[in-house]
Amino acid sequence: MLCLDASIEIVSPAGRRRVKLTEFYTGLGDRYRQLEPNEIVTRVFLPKSTSGYHGIYRKLRIRGSIDYPLAGVAVALKRSNGHIEDAHVALTAVNPAPMMVKGATAYLTGKMMSEEVAAMVGDLAAKTAKPLTTSALTPEYRREMIRVFTKRAVLLAASQN
Repeated sequence: MLCLDASIEIVSPAGRRRVKLTEFYTGLGDRYRQLEPNEIVTRVFLPKSTSGYHGIYRKLRIRGSIDYPLAGVAVALKRSNGHIEDAHVALTAVNPAPMMVKGATAYLTGKMMSEEVAAMVGDLAAKTAKPLTTSALTPEYRREMIRVFTKRAVLLAASQN
């Protein structure tokens, strides 16, 4: 949803407010999101302009689906006439907050998909990732998996019709 420019509605006894998902997560310790104790997220909004995008999410975990991700990559892209019309890449679990990979959109837009293009985006994602030593896997391994997962996710998203 981060890659699709989603907004969320938050409701409290004081009323409703709408926050872009890119601004919801703060990355600040015990205030890691913009949500007060008396608030609840009630809706997610996606812009109509996101119609036609294909998305992929990959996560690294030690066990099955019950584990939180140790690294995650989301890709959403739209193709037109064989070229990438628009694309967004986001990372989870390797920074204080979920974040977009800066430069990925500009690099991918207008290109034909290839192994080299996907590898370059993987490199951008790996440079963005700042994993901490807080899990069973080393930060270096998690960063390398971000590179690999991003390349694979970009190639898969681009291959969908």
